[in-house]
Amino acid sequence: MDRRRLGTAMLVFGLVGLVLSGIVGGTLVAGAYAVRNLDDKIAAAQSQMGASLTRLTLTIDSVAQSIDATSTTLGTARDGVVHAAGAINDVADTAGSLADALDITIIGQQPFTSAVASLRSLEAKVRVIQSDAVVMAANLDQNVTDVSQIAQEVRDMRTQFAELAGAFSGFASARDIVSFAVGGIALAGLLALWEAILAAAIAWAGVRLRRHATIGNASAPDSVPKADPPAPGGTTGDA
Repeated sequence: MDRRRLGTAMLVFGLVGLVLSGIVGGTLVAGAYAVRNLDDKIAAAQSQMGASLTRLTLTIDSVAQSIDATSTTLGTARDGVVHAAGAINDVADTAGSLADALDITIIGQQPFTSAVASLRSLEAKVRVIQSDAVVMAANLDQNVTDVSQIAQEVRDMRTQFAELAGAFSGFASARDIVSFAVGGIALAGLLALWEAILAAAIAWAGVRLRRHATIGNASAPDSVPKADPPAPGGTTGDA
């Protein structure tokens, strides 16, 4: 391969290297533009989500406390109804005892028949109320159990949110990844710049080599004069 062809090959190789370096450089610039504010965005999102989770945890705490207060209130109401049911039962027993005491016969007559009937009727009504009170107390007791269970479930949810907030704090490591990516882009940019300089040098060397080959071909003689061959049978000097 002569110098002109070698110079052409070097020129083409250098130009291709420049083009490829430009493409890589443009890609790196686009990547750097995309991640230029990513670190700040991650920090802002982390702060906002952390604050939201904290507020949510506090709200769930308030809900659990309210449910506990409701459970306490229901328990107090249940105890009051149970006591009322006991008192109502005593009233019914007293009415029944009084009816039995007045259900007497004097000289063949029952002077308290009307009062006994009224007391029996009162006892029956009081027994119904006492039965309703017992059922109400049982329902309140069940509600206390259900509300306590709900309060526990709310507390479990609060614990899960607290764990989520703690796990989200580890998301800060993503900012380190962003910093590493930015550093990698910078190093790749320097490498692309170095390759571009190398490719430009190769192309410049190719141009110089082609120029020198062209100048050398232009200064070289087109032909070398040759001596005439001697005539056959000829002699030198006079005969």
